[in-house]
Amino acid sequence: MSASDRVDWQAWRKARKLEQQRHRRGMHPRIDYYPSEDVLALIRERTHGRVGGDQSSVIDELVRTAFRNKIGRFRNGGKGETVSTSGITDAIA
Repeated sequence: MSASDRVDWQAWRKARKLEQQRHRRGMHPRIDYYPSEDVLALIRERTHGRVGGDQSSVIDELVRTAFRNKIGRFRNGGKGETVSTSGITDAIA
C-alpha cells in the first residue's frame, strides 16, 4: 500500500465513522440525566451483570413501570389503585 493509498483510506475511514456516528445519534438520541440520590440508589440496586442489567435497561424498565401504573390509575377512575394494563401498553414494551 502506497502512502497515497493510506491517506485515501484514512480519509474514507474517518468519513465513514462520522457518517455512522450521525446515523447512531439520529436513531438513539442521547439524554443527559443526573438522577437524585434516592433514584440513583434504585437504579444501582437493579443493575447487574446480566442481559438487561445495564443502567439504560434499568431506567427503561423504571419508566415503563411508572407509565403502566399511571395508565392503570387513569383506567381505574383515578383512585390511585393499579389495574391490569395488559394490551394497553404492549406497544411500548
